Amino acid sequence: MLTSPIEPSLAPSLRVLSLPLTALYEAPVPIGALAGLPAGMLDIASANLLIAATPCDPPLFGMKMEDACTRFGRDVMLVRTGLFPETMNPVTVDVALVGPDGPFTMTDLVFMRRRDDSLWLVPQRAGAFVEIRGDGLALQTTPPFVTWDERCDGVCRAAAEIVRIVTYRQGR
Repeated sequence: MLTSPIEPSLAPSLRVLSLPLTALYEAPVPIGALAGLPAGMLDIASANLLIAATPCDPPLFGMKMEDACTRFGRDVMLVRTGLFPETMNPVTVDVALVGPDGPFTMTDLVFMRRRDDSLWLVPQRAGAFVEIRGDGLALQTTPPFVTWDERCDGVCRAAAEIVRIVTYRQGR
């Protein structure tokens, strides 16, 4: 049985948040719409993280993420799901990380589940990597994979997990 911190009856885009939330130690606090970001925003204080999901495509909410990161001094993760997460629409993630000179923004990342069960955000092409840990988001320059096949395997593993989360029905 799939366990999820997000109520099974909610919209698919919110259900997808179960994937990163299970990697964080603290239960999220719903804070609603904040600083122009999507309604349903969650606050994970111990991870210094604001997290939300939206079915909307970029560039919607892009500048608002950076504004919230600067204004609240928190990392911001926006999961973009489309209307049919991973079945018809690829799930991508945008992050704005607190940096010394302002937000460090990365867009169009995808989830990757390693065989050791750790959860990562990896770029579609070249770039830095983000590990989702219990204490928040950790920027890494070393990839969490050795070969491209290993990367693809982890991305497919995360995509399959998203499909299970979204299609799961209570009582089945």
